[in-house]
Amino acid sequence: MSESEIPLAPGRVVCARAGRDKGKLFIVVGLEAETGYALIADGRSRRMERPKRKKVKHLQPTKVSFTSIGERLKEGGRVLDAELRKSLADLSVEGVFAPKEEG
Repeated sequence: MSESEIPLAPGRVVCARAGRDKGKLFIVVGLEAETGYALIADGRSRRMERPKRKKVKHLQPTKVSFTSIGERLKEGGRVLDAELRKSLADLSVEGVFAPKEEG
């Protein structure tokens, strides 16, 4: 499965491919399927109270997904900004994902 075929769902880690957030990692916290937008947050610059609304075509999905966060979001449960920050920090420390250079 290539990265372009990876479905977006709550809990999926994505990398912004455009805009001022380009190259930063976020977690999908919601989807607007009818409009083609995803709601993304990182717990730092974009908190759960005000997630960034970004076009799906401007996001590069990764193979990493936090199922516990995704399940809680689907059930309408609360996810703390600290959980998002810790999850993304763990990825950076482990070196699981390095954004691809476009070109």
